[in-house]
Amino acid sequence: MSDPTAVRLDQARAHVLRKQGLAGAGRSGVADVVTATAGIYGTAPTCYLSCAARLGDFRLGHLDEELYVKRGLVRLRCMRGGMSYIEPLDLLPALFACTGEAPEKTVKRTAKWTGLTEAEILAFADRIEAAMAGRPPVTVRQIRELLAADLPGDGSALQMTVALLGRTGRIVRSEVRGSWRSDNYAYALWTDWLGTPLDPIEPAAARVELARRYLRAFGPATANDLKWWTGWTKRDTATALADLGDEIVAVSLEGADAWATADELDRLTGTDADEGRGVRLLPVWDAYFMGYATSPAGRVRQVDEADYTRVYDKSGNGTSTVIVDGMAAGIWELDHDKGTVTVAPFGASLTERWGDLETQVARLGEAIGTDLRAVRTATPGPLGDGPRNTYLAPISLRADRP
Repeated sequence: MSDPTAVRLDQARAHVLRKQGLAGAGRSGVADVVTATAGIYGTAPTCYLSCAARLGDFRLGHLDEELYVKRGLVRLRCMRGGMSYIEPLDLLPALFACTGEAPEKTVKRTAKWTGLTEAEILAFADRIEAAMAGRPPVTVRQIRELLAADLPGDGSALQMTVALLGRTGRIVRSEVRGSWRSDNYAYALWTDWLGTPLDPIEPAAARVELARRYLRAFGPATANDLKWWTGWTKRDTATALADLGDEIVAVSLEGADAWATADELDRLTGTDADEGRGVRLLPVWDAYFMGYATSPAGRVRQVDEADYTRVYDKSGNGTSTVIVDGMAAGIWELDHDKGTVTVAPFGASLTERWGDLETQVARLGEAIGTDLRAVRTATPGPLGDGPRNTYLAPISLRADRP
């Protein structure tokens, strides 16, 4: 057996930047962005900002059209036990089969936390589904009104049972009520919104398909990266990679064992670091920063070790980050009402490319329909210096901000 092909970090970085639309001309549309990243985070405003970073002519309505008019993309809880993603229809069977907890476990957990029996939870789920039948999308509050005062258990039973219905493919997050920054979801029956019920597939086959999609978006990547991203066990991760067979090849990523798709190997090894040049504004939980195992070593291709705690909190949540040629070069925060993007550079790489940053800020303003200007602020310390959830607003929530 020959030795794995050697790949440099700068090659891997530029290769992924090009694939994900963060360098060069970007991707060709919203659906293309979702495929190229193996899914974008579904929470607002991240979903819009992730598209804006990858599409030169993006407007808010472009994502809304794919979600609510064409309905070719769907919000669902999937990776790592229930993180919200936007994914294409053809990947949904695999995601339901091999990510998150098993439906029967969800029933047990829901019963435990609501004080109801499993039979009572299942009966309540049937009642909710019946109340929604023949109606346009409804919020949890509207479901509560439809059921009047006849609600079992404590106040959490309704919300948790709605989540159970989503986990089992009976209802779907269909629309959002409010602005592009809102996460107030309305729900519809699965078949009413998407036309056909979910086709079940075997978990092993699902894991192979999801591993394939992951490596196309993030490869070269390690088995540990895939394990972290999906939430699988070490055994299931290893089996999925083995079952891909000749579709993937082993590479040595500056000494680390990693995998890439076989048909990308020539392109990967022929990639020049300059192909990854560009400045981008990436939001909280952007796919580029959340695709690899959580540690300074696992994310070294994107973040210098000295900057790691400025970009990630102790739980591995990535904050809104400016990248220069694929490396974290600062953090940023949007104030839509004031029309500002406040930026805290980490060092000279961003300062020297400030003109490129201002171009990206103007492009973002066009995407969201408001004039924006860049404002510089002091270089930050670790996210841990701020209160809980500082990663959601890494500048305004900081305890040490001047």
